[in-house]
Amino acid sequence: MNRPTKIDIVLSFLIAIYNLAIMFLTLLWLFTNVFQNKRAALSHLESFNLNENVTYGLFFSGVLGGAFYCIRSLYQRIGETYTPIVSTEPKNTLNMTVWFFWYLVRPIQGGVLALIILTLINSKLMTLQLLDNENMNSFYTLVAVGFLCGFGSHEVIHKIQELVQVMFAKSNLKQSNSEQKVKENKGE
Repeated sequence: MNRPTKIDIVLSFLIAIYNLAIMFLTLLWLFTNVFQNKRAALSHLESFNLNENVTYGLFFSGVLGGAFYCIRSLYQRIGETYTPIVSTEPKNTLNMTVWFFWYLVRPIQGGVLALIILTLINSKLMTLQLLDNENMNSFYTLVAVGFLCGFGSHEVIHKIQELVQVMFAKSNLKQSNSEQKVKENKGE
């Protein structure tokens, strides 16, 4: 029988604990006053003109979305490994040594992408039809945008790539002789 190795099982356990801890701590940060003293210690950032409630709230909601996606991916991978659909033997699809780093980085990536998306929206380089200035001032809207950025990091990266391709696309127009165009417009 082809079973996952002990290292895969240990790494799966560590990944689950890590991502559940991140989810728990981000929920405490976002929706309780448990970290009120830590938030107050961040008030020295006013010299940078940062609104730390928005910045850290958005970052942590992106981290929450990324960690939630990791937990979902982990239990799907474990389910595929231990619940064979076609054969009666478990598949060795766990292979956590390959995916371990991804499970550690994905939540952080989600938080960073949430901040980048907020920056792109505030700079008007990207628009979302459902968001206007009134919505963007809502804490829950920002948490939702951050969570979606973390959960859908792959799609967000593709959307940023589309934006870059549009902004920095090469022009298909050929250079023209402006003097010749002026003469043509005058009828010469």
